[in-house]
Amino acid sequence: METKNSISGEVSGSLEVTFKHQDYGEHTLKLAGQGILFSKDGFFHITPGYREIDGHRYYMGIKFRTDLEVGKTYTLDRNDEPVRAHLEMDNIEGDKYASGTFRLSKGGQYPEGEFNLFEEGLLSAEGTFMSLGFKA
Repeated sequence: METKNSISGEVSGSLEVTFKHQDYGEHTLKLAGQGILFSKDGFFHITPGYREIDGHRYYMGIKFRTDLEVGKTYTLDRNDEPVRAHLEMDNIEGDKYASGTFRLSKGGQYPEGEFNLFEEGLLSAEGTFMSLGFKA
């Protein structure tokens, strides 16, 4: 029975991301042991959602195919395949597609990797993520 890309559910993991804004400086978010990663319909989603850090409200979401090549750097170029990201600050909506790069260092059911995202030259987010296993 073929099970490739049939992973489904919430994954416990860790995320470290530094948000940078040209006017407001750097703010770091560290999450561990939380369901920040889930899989659905052949995609993983990194979703820390909206987070208040040092008086600013940040949003980040990354969606990537479960079968991405490990070690390859993917360039986000405003389309849905194979990686897409959304970045926002203080509820100021820009376009829904952040630019940047994404790279897996480990694939499979428990992916690990790094990203470097930016939105309209003002806001950027760079960081790493690691999955620890499926939550019961």
